Amino acid sequence: MKRERDYTLDIIRIFATFSVISVHFFLNNGFYSENIIGRRMYAMIIMRNFFMICVPLFLLLTGYLMGTKKLEKKYFLGIRKTLCIYLLASIACILYKKYAEITDYDLKHAFFAILDFTGASYSWYIEMYIGLFLLIPFINLIFQNINQKQRKLLIIVMTFLTVLPTFTNIYNFDVEHWWQTPALDNNYQKILPSYWGPLWPFTFYFIGCYLKEHPLRLHWTPAFLLAVLITMATGTFNFYRSHGSAFVYGPWQNWNGLLNVILTTLIFHCLLQFKCVNHMPDAPKRVLKIVSDLTLGAYLTSYIFDQIFYKILNNKISSVPNKLEYYFCIVPIIFVCSILLSFLLNMVYYIIQWTAEQRKRGFTHLHKK
Repeated sequence: MKRERDYTLDIIRIFATFSVISVHFFLNNGFYSENIIGRRMYAMIIMRNFFMICVPLFLLLTGYLMGTKKLEKKYFLGIRKTLCIYLLASIACILYKKYAEITDYDLKHAFFAILDFTGASYSWYIEMYIGLFLLIPFINLIFQNINQKQRKLLIIVMTFLTVLPTFTNIYNFDVEHWWQTPALDNNYQKILPSYWGPLWPFTFYFIGCYLKEHPLRLHWTPAFLLAVLITMATGTFNFYRSHGSAFVYGPWQNWNGLLNVILTTLIFHCLLQFKCVNHMPDAPKRVLKIVSDLTLGAYLTSYIFDQIFYKILNNKISSVPNKLEYYFCIVPIIFVCSILLSFLLNMVYYIIQWTAEQRKRGFTHLHKK
């Protein structure tokens, strides 16, 4: 029996991709070198911190969808499309850098840029995902062979190791009046062990696995209101940490920051409640499915359109706070352009796949003769 497609998962994937492009709005408009002061910068910090749920959303979704995958040969073949789209997106980005940015790329440099994940400048996620994908059948053996109580304990332990230190290890108490001018010092005293912090992708993956089998018993309205409250609280705290200086980047606002983990989980839960999309007419559901399928290529190739449109914006508007309202036009434009380019890359992928299948059938037919 064919399993019904849950289109809320497509919405989550599309929203996560839009959030990535939104975070890059701040990366490319000079935000991180601007003094954090005034209402506009406060609003921009709140926006940036909200959209930092982007990568964690992808990881929660991965756990939600792949938590039952088993250790078998056909599983490992499932990464073929991801790698092929990555390869095509890298080629597109390298061609743009070579001919539009006049970067010196010969075949040797292009080859190694693909291998070291620098050809497509936003491809660090692919490097991380390859390792996660290969480990998923093994970590699923852990999760699927313990009961609900033990699963909760596993998530608590992972949170203690990878998340809580981002909440406790963020001050230097040796500095006089450390609470008044936190932006002046970035040497933080360790209260909890933080050695295992880099394992945070597994924490999100396990949370996604858990939510699949044990959904939150929380109506979307209080969940959404709590998400709004956390967004405002996080933004206000980060504004306080950087006030009067250039943006201070610390562990509390990383992907695995404690409040970001809670916020991501709440937003994921809220988006899962939009079951009405499963009852829409076929046409909009097809659009959701197609756009969702294009998000990987859009994420990787958005670099190209970032370079094009932010160059125009930065030449036109020099003041970072005055760029705030341009978010509402430039980010949607980049999203649409990236989706369209991803559509072309996917067409190339499907042509390659079809050609390979035809050759395989032809070879099999000759072999039978």
